[in-house]
Amino acid sequence: MKPVTFKKAVCLQFNVSEASYEHFVLKQTLFNRVRIMRPLLSLLAPNFLFNEKRLVEKVADAESLREIQQEIDFYQHKYVVNSVIKDAFRFRLSGMRIMSMANKVFNSNTVDG
Repeated sequence: MKPVTFKKAVCLQFNVSEASYEHFVLKQTLFNRVRIMRPLLSLLAPNFLFNEKRLVEKVADAESLREIQQEIDFYQHKYVVNSVIKDAFRFRLSGMRIMSMANKVFNSNTVDG
């Protein structure tokens, strides 16, 4: 039996369409100040959340917590640590929230499946 991807597990667990996956995960994992500022950011700096969206896309195909953690680690070291705005002001998404979501969806699919 083929393992379930993170995207599929999220969609099943939270009753989200695959087309809404990216929006849903970003909404759940972005820090509050970013969620509030998102409409303004999309007008003034449309590519500001490019790396956050890319991370959500990359973890979509992950089939294990280890794969997700590797993607988060790469994102944090490459795009957060070197950015004063994203790191100091927490203008980014939360890797802990993604991992929490992943734990929830993978564990529930293991129990249910």
